[in-house]
Amino acid sequence: MNTHIRRFAMLFVATLVALTMGLPAAQAANHRASCVGLIVSSEASAGVLDVNVYKAIAKDLGYTTFGGFVAGGAQVHLGSVEACVPQ
Repeated sequence: MNTHIRRFAMLFVATLVALTMGLPAAQAANHRASCVGLIVSSEASAGVLDVNVYKAIAKDLGYTTFGGFVAGGAQVHLGSVEACVPQ
């Protein structure tokens, strides 16, 4: 690898590390976010997101693909995780 390219790559990685070290931890999305955004941001940051639970919900609701379920949830804006989770 060329010395200049290697230096640039090392500087780039060091800059990314420096920038991300100062960022706050992920926070739950705001009330205007989609249901997918609300659920993922709140459950993933809490370490409790289980995709298999949502795959089972999608199957129970008759979706043929999990992607279709997620795409539908990305278009819904209900304002809270509780309102978004299908019962």
